[in-house]
Amino acid sequence: MRVTVLIAWLLALVMSVVRADEPALEVSEVEPENRLHRVTWTDAKSETRTVAGRVLLKAQDGGLLLESRDGRLWNVTPKQLQKDETTDELFQPLKAQELGEQLSREVAELGIKTPTQIVVTKRYVICSTAGRKYAEWCGSLFERLHDAFQAYWKAAGLELREPEFPLPAIVLKDHAQFTEFAAKHDRPDAAQSQGYFSEPTNRIILFDLTAGPNSASAQTTADIQKKITSSPFNVATTIHEATHQVAFNSGLHTRYADNPRWLTEGMAMFFEVPDLESRSGWKSIGRVNAPRRKDFRETTRSPREAVPLVELIRADDVFLKERKTRAAYAESWALTFYLLKTRREDVVSYLKTIQKKPRLIADSPDARLREFEEVFGETETLEREWKKWMSTH
Repeated sequence: MRVTVLIAWLLALVMSVVRADEPALEVSEVEPENRLHRVTWTDAKSETRTVAGRVLLKAQDGGLLLESRDGRLWNVTPKQLQKDETTDELFQPLKAQELGEQLSREVAELGIKTPTQIVVTKRYVICSTAGRKYAEWCGSLFERLHDAFQAYWKAAGLELREPEFPLPAIVLKDHAQFTEFAAKHDRPDAAQSQGYFSEPTNRIILFDLTAGPNSASAQTTADIQKKITSSPFNVATTIHEATHQVAFNSGLHTRYADNPRWLTEGMAMFFEVPDLESRSGWKSIGRVNAPRRKDFRETTRSPREAVPLVELIRADDVFLKERKTRAAYAESWALTFYLLKTRREDVVSYLKTIQKKPRLIADSPDARLREFEEVFGETETLEREWKKWMSTH
């Protein structure tokens, strides 16, 4: 299944919102101690909101980037800010039970009346209206993904951290309920997707893939496995969004930093192909992603759709162009696949550069291109070598 235009648009929206204050963030201050703050501000709906969290950034003009105890990021402008109180308490993430209770309240506050169930695994807190069995299946899948993701990068020479926060997921009972939740939780366009990772809230929002419009959802683990195996494209969406969450919570990417879109999406597509018949879930990481390869071969032959490599590297806006979206995703997968298969040490070097990016500061297109070419060489030569290699793989 191809990731929709929506997901690219949602992530671009996040960066466009926070970058609106960029001139005031030329000099920013990292909170020297991990102190708990209580910040009060007036939100976009003119409602007063008080949140406990840690201040990640302070702008010269008084704006704040706040991280609350559930891992959510809040961008508070100077005009919105009413009060910033530093307490004597140390910042601590919510415990799993506390996070589960908060997720349940979020679902109820949006008008969804189906009772929620909370499933807690080693790293995940899953709030489900889809029943316990399906939530447990998701939890097992997420944990296998996390372990496979960490093991892959450790073998590649890149040490990642364990997630600091319990990783939140909301799994709704069917697509209709997902549509209702997404439209209220994010915006109406979110309802068009098959699932998404919300970078501001750190949540993945999904629905029961076994619940069809004319069939009941699976009730046993065996039935879930049987139905899921018959819809691998939909499963790929689940893995794609969970990979985004793992990447942003393990230190591969930094939320609200200028992570190139081709890189974040390419990584998610590299890992999105599960082996559902394998007990581990990922018998062979980095297998050819057949749907993405098909799109890549078709779009590179189409002058109206194809995206030059230099354009893909310099900016993210190509993901939002209707005629270019399919090619942007396909080329991001193909480029990531090629580089990890042929130049993995260089990819690790490049990732270490990206990991150092500060939050809320946007790079210029020239800076993006320069950083890429310093590691991988001139894009015109690379593009020829890459496409020649892909023609035989």
